[in-house]
Amino acid sequence: MEQMYTKKEIIGQMFKIGIPVAAQNFVSVLVNMLDTIMIGSVGEAQLGAINQVNSLYVFFNMFVWGISMASVVIASRYWGQKKIEPIRDLVGFAMRINILAAAALSAVVLIFPQYVMRIFASDPEVIAFGIEYMRIMGWFYILPAISTTYLCNLRSVHNVKISVVVYTVSCLTNLVLNWVLIYGNLGAPRLEVSGAAIATAVSKSLEFILVMIYMHKFEHLLNFRFKYLFINAKKYIPAFLKFGIPVFISEFIWGFGMTAQSAILGQYSKEFLAAYSLVLVILDLSTVAMCGFSNASLILLGNMIGAGKDAEAKKWSRFFLLGGIGVGVFMALIVLIIRPFAPNFIECSETTANYIRQMLIVCAYIDVCYGTSWNLGAGVLRAGGDTGFVAKIDVGSAVFLKGVIGAVCGLLLKLDPLLVMTIVCSDELLKAIIYFVRYIKGDWLRHGMTVHSEEPEAA
Repeated sequence: MEQMYTKKEIIGQMFKIGIPVAAQNFVSVLVNMLDTIMIGSVGEAQLGAINQVNSLYVFFNMFVWGISMASVVIASRYWGQKKIEPIRDLVGFAMRINILAAAALSAVVLIFPQYVMRIFASDPEVIAFGIEYMRIMGWFYILPAISTTYLCNLRSVHNVKISVVVYTVSCLTNLVLNWVLIYGNLGAPRLEVSGAAIATAVSKSLEFILVMIYMHKFEHLLNFRFKYLFINAKKYIPAFLKFGIPVFISEFIWGFGMTAQSAILGQYSKEFLAAYSLVLVILDLSTVAMCGFSNASLILLGNMIGAGKDAEAKKWSRFFLLGGIGVGVFMALIVLIIRPFAPNFIECSETTANYIRQMLIVCAYIDVCYGTSWNLGAGVLRAGGDTGFVAKIDVGSAVFLKGVIGAVCGLLLKLDPLLVMTIVCSDELLKAIIYFVRYIKGDWLRHGMTVHSEEPEAA
């Protein structure tokens, strides 16, 4: 079979897609880390509250991300065939679903904030601060639902640089406004938790505005407009249900798992919560390279399979697997290197500092597992169309380890919080092993994602 890429070309494409995705996530997580440091200097209860509210946003974001990636998996096949119209239709279909989900979540958190916060925390002070934050942010969920869907799907046509620009501007705006509004700098009132919420809301609004300007004035390949929200997507629904919905389930159940994990660990002391808030940001920061790598493997392998280059896809899947493992090990070492200094990032008690140092050992362990589980589950197997199998494993591991076992250990037995954290995070080890066995067996490449037309559309 004709070779699709040379080694130089595949590495070039990997960096072209993977580095901007990693850079985008790096900027976002780095700003979140600085936000954590800022609010952490105000108080441990405030820090714990914002972290717990953000765990709900993670849950929502995983819904949006899941629907978006469900369309990306299919769109990458169409891009391999050089067809644009189906990709545009899929973006409209996915965005319509995400807008409805955002509207539903906003209604819940604005009408019942106290009941929502009681799910994530037991400390009355943490609950009160969480409600304060939630009453502002609840009005703005619809904006990232639109911008995330659009920017995510641009990846399927290898357009990733605009995401870096948009998220960098948005995150830096958030950072500056946090400094102004949390502490009351430059003559502004000292708003603390409310200031953090306003800063986030403004940055999400700016993100949306930038996306709208780019979509209408500068992007001419996909050429998406809001009229595609109402497109008749009936012909894409069978493939979306068979291959896309399992992707959504995988992403959504990951969000559910992280939310359940936060809810379980949120029942411990505010010192533990403060430490967990910082460590969670460090963990996110350490995974940005793996996220970029898995996105590159998903899109490039999907393009190859869409173009009928199955042999090429299987050949390069080995490269992406080994590369992902290497990235995971490297990031684990970085986490261990910063471990002695991490407690200095926030103002905290010695109890909190000890928790941080111990948690970062767990964090390094998770990074090693992510190197395999993410790159196979979210990259290679997903690109191959084996999304149903991945979804089953994701659901089983999240429900069993994070949900059932985590609840028993944390809520019923009330074991040591570090042991509970290690247990609920071990779902990634389980997934890494199962995905690797599946990959070695070789039965992971599927067809039938795209709808064939009589006249292929030239991009």
